[in-house]
Amino acid sequence: MDALTNVVAVLILVLILVQADVSQKVQQFLDDMIPATPEMIAAMKEQITLQREQEKKLEAAMKQDAPSPARIEEEKRQLALLEKSLEENKAALADLEKLREIEATVKAEREKESKITGTIQTEIARVEGLLDSIPAPAADTPTVVNIPNSRPIPDDATKYHAMAIKGRIHVIDPNAVMKVFTQEFSKRRNDWLHRRIKIKGKADRFIYDGQKIAAFFKDYDWGNFRGQKIEIIANPKSYRLQLSISPDLVNGGTPTDQLATPGSPYSKAAATILGDFRAVLLFQVATDSFDTYLEARRLADKANIAAGWEINGNTKFTMRIEEPEIHCLEPAPPAKPGQPSPPKPPPLKPKLD
Repeated sequence: MDALTNVVAVLILVLILVQADVSQKVQQFLDDMIPATPEMIAAMKEQITLQREQEKKLEAAMKQDAPSPARIEEEKRQLALLEKSLEENKAALADLEKLREIEATVKAEREKESKITGTIQTEIARVEGLLDSIPAPAADTPTVVNIPNSRPIPDDATKYHAMAIKGRIHVIDPNAVMKVFTQEFSKRRNDWLHRRIKIKGKADRFIYDGQKIAAFFKDYDWGNFRGQKIEIIANPKSYRLQLSISPDLVNGGTPTDQLATPGSPYSKAAATILGDFRAVLLFQVATDSFDTYLEARRLADKANIAAGWEINGNTKFTMRIEEPEIHCLEPAPPAKPGQPSPPKPPPLKPKLD
């Protein structure tokens, strides 16, 4: 009895505690509730009205007769058509998006080209303005140069050369250079001999070492040759030496306004040439020095010096030394048998006029 009484007492106590906690929760819930405003009440009434109307529609639909199988099939066909139309519309929309992308690309390119065209037109207008501001060029005073009345140079003539370039006349005397070369060669020909070839019934053939000859004259003191640079060149592919004379184009020679001055380099050279009755003076005229040539030629004609001229813009004088024959280090390959060499035009020899 005591145990039973204790259990009942505990249950009663638990019920009392639960009742007290529920009362507190209800009171707390009521305290936490926010009072409804008139707007909230009106919205709720409107929602209730819509719900009731929806219920009425559902009740009316429930009371209607069930659709026939034919109606169901018709609805299915309509649904299939709608689905097919939807797929076609999706494809059309995809094509439309692609067209829009192409349109945007073309529009951007057109705008870019339009900017480039505008820049070009602006530059054209600027250049046209510059051209309009440039005065019309005046025609240069023509220089009269007579066409040469050519005649051949005598075989025994002593040839002197004069280069008209950069407004100066440079007289070149290869004869004096060759005289010095011949003297030195006569002294040292045995040292430079490469090979001696005996020919029956004819004079022996002597071939010399061109590289040794060129090395000897590389730093040779030629004396006073008007400050001109003189070189003896041995081309490895040639059987003959070459003479090269390079004048000082800046400080050498005689400028136009000093050609007639007594004691000028040109006057001294003209006097030397005049003393040789076999002498001829050949002018090489650069295109920038026709006036200089005309003045030098006037003085040469006045002194009765036989002369000729040609248009030649070379900055150095070169000539082939016919003797001695030198050893060719890189001879040309022999011609193919049965294949004739192509014809060569005859060389153009200098003329007097």
